[in-house]
Amino acid sequence: MNLYRIAYSSSLSHCGDLRGCVRTIGRMEGYSELFLSQLELSVHEAFVNAVRHGNGENPVLTVSIIFRCGETCSGCTLQVQVTDCGKGFDLMALDNSFDEESEMALGGRGVRFIRHYTERIDIETTSEGSVLTLHYIPF
Repeated sequence: MNLYRIAYSSSLSHCGDLRGCVRTIGRMEGYSELFLSQLELSVHEAFVNAVRHGNGENPVLTVSIIFRCGETCSGCTLQVQVTDCGKGFDLMALDNSFDEESEMALGGRGVRFIRHYTERIDIETTSEGSVLTLHYIPF
């Protein structure tokens, strides 16, 4: 299993650097360009949500991202953990539907994108913050 760790202060100015790191990690792991685009978008959305909602855009707080790339008997696996200092949210309470109005909205689409591109997402909240885990089957 390969493990990669990245941490940024809670600023959206790091989005470009993050996307570059995601792409570099994915290429080192041999993922397809199509999968890399999906991975990049979903991790970007998770980071933006962690900065905005988890850490309230407080640049003193950090968002850490851990990539766990591995193999099982059924193929490649990837888990991405995005950790912030927030109190978390109820994943089941979020609307998962897409309609014309939600597609045109300026916000509120991040978790929908993440759900679309991952096999599963989980959230765990501790006294230190929240961990959103994105589960993928890379191709």
